[in-house]
Formats: sequence, C-alpha cells, structure tokens
Amino acid sequence: MSVTKRLFDVARANLTDFRRALWKDELRELLEDEGDDDLRSVGGRVGKRARVVRDAAEEAWEKAYQEAKRRPGYTATLAEEVECRRWYRILELEPGASVAEVKAAYRSMLRKYHPDRHARDPEKFAAATELMRRITEAHDGLVAYLERRGAT
Repeated sequence: MSVTKRLFDVARANLTDFRRALWKDELRELLEDEGDDDLRSVGGRVGKRARVVRDAAEEAWEKAYQEAKRRPGYTATLAEEVECRRWYRILELEPGASVAEVKAAYRSMLRKYHPDRHARDPEKFAAATELMRRITEAHDGLVAYLERRGAT
C-alpha cells in the first residue's frame, strides 16, 4: 500500500468520524438538555449550538487520533520519542528495555523511594512523594507505549 493511499484512507476515516459526530440527530439530542430555560434568546441558542458542535468536533478528532495510534503501522512522533527517553532516564534504564525490565525497575525504585519510608521528615516526605509521582508517571507511560508497540 502506498503512502499516498494510506494518507488518503486516514483522511477519509477522519472525515467520516466528523460526519458521524456532527449528524443533526445527535446534535438535537445534545441540545435537548434539561435546565436550558435561560436560552430563550436566539443568541443564547446559537451560542450553545456552537459550543456543542465545537465539543463534538474535538471529541471526534481525539477519537480518530487515538484510533490511528492503535492501528498497525503507526510510528511514534518525535515528541513521543523524547518523552519515552525521559521516562527511561527517570527509571534509570537504557532505551529499548522490555516491559518486564520496566516493571522490575519500577518495583525497585518503589521500594527505595516510597514516601512511607520518609514519613518522619516532612521535607523528605514531600520530595519522595514528588519523585514517586514522576516514577509512576514514567512507568505507566512506558508500559502503555511498549504495549501499544507490541513489545513484551
């Protein structure tokens, strides 16, 4: 399959998602919320309709983007690669480590830096809490990234 055909298929899929998101029946359902008695003016109704359409379009874009990321042949963007390298550094791993190595590193760092180990010193507790937040974010992000790529 050529690159041009692939791009055309992705664009067509995105347009189809937008068309489905912006069908008038669905908009009518979204607009028929309870408590809209204060929207008696034409401007109020048009403003609400514009917000509903904007939200539906944003949802459709996000959904299409997430589906495209799950499709075979998806390549990571430069931003994702930079983020992954940062996560590997946080977990003190070499780039390209497997999911099992990521989980093992996470567990060892969890034992080493857990905030409960520093509960008596408020400064150390706060630092350990922030560090564990970053370590957990790196673990979750890397595991999701590697599973999406099909690595084990």
